[in-house]
Amino acid sequence: MAISKRTSVFFLILAPIIWSTSSLLIKSVGWSSWAIAGWRSLISGLFLWFCFRFVYPRDFRFDLSRANLLVALFYSLFGCLFAVSVKLTTAANAILMQYTAPIYIAFLAPLLLKERTPRRDWIFVAVMALGMSLFFMNDLEVGGGRDDLLGLLAGMGGGVCWAMVVMLLKKRGADGMPLSGLVLGNFMTVMYCLPLMVTVNFLEPRDIGQVAALGLISLGLGYIFYLLAIKQVTALEAALIPAIEPLLNPTWTFLFIDEVPGAWTVVGGLVVLATVLMKAVLSAREGAGTKPS
Repeated sequence: MAISKRTSVFFLILAPIIWSTSSLLIKSVGWSSWAIAGWRSLISGLFLWFCFRFVYPRDFRFDLSRANLLVALFYSLFGCLFAVSVKLTTAANAILMQYTAPIYIAFLAPLLLKERTPRRDWIFVAVMALGMSLFFMNDLEVGGGRDDLLGLLAGMGGGVCWAMVVMLLKKRGADGMPLSGLVLGNFMTVMYCLPLMVTVNFLEPRDIGQVAALGLISLGLGYIFYLLAIKQVTALEAALIPAIEPLLNPTWTFLFIDEVPGAWTVVGGLVVLATVLMKAVLSAREGAGTKPS
């Protein structure tokens, strides 16, 4: 299905807006983070599989290669750790920790991809690491189901997993996450979350509705809009526009459940986001100035 550039940009804006509702929904559900991750992934996996298997049958096939299964595994762990992080700490802490993935890529890329990290990029990494360290300067709360330190560590683990997804895709020469990797990653989550999935209270229609919204809308529909848009937009647009997600994510939790991020999280988050966006702009400019030989 061919769509116009204007529609693609609209979809690219809509995708992070939809993604940004995930923290609010996760915090609003009374289930454990692992049960939420499992049911969300089951619903999302079935939804994505249906959409691409029956609507775009020529564009979808299950890739069961070792490389794609590794992508699915790290994508699955990334989603679970994000749910754990959101439950344990503020939405701002959880979502901004995802954006520290370039730090881990800088250290791991020479080992996994045999790519040397340019000297200039180490400056960006150092600034991002400084921004991330500021998160730990807040008064870390413990108790009442909250554990800021553990939540931050889970968020860091999620950032590492996302970095692995990016590097594995780069290693296999993919331009973006394979559709089957999304579906397989979601189904993989169900396998190890199943023991907690069957223990939830199925008599709470509100919880069931919110988890269904997580799977169908926040995760499923958001990725469909992103995948439809990505082919028609520039690399700079693809990098910059989704960056509204970490700004909106804590906004919804502040407006609807009065969750206020720590002052150092705000400062550190601005440092991390500004560094990511600056790096994206410079990379896009360098890519635009490179002529094919």
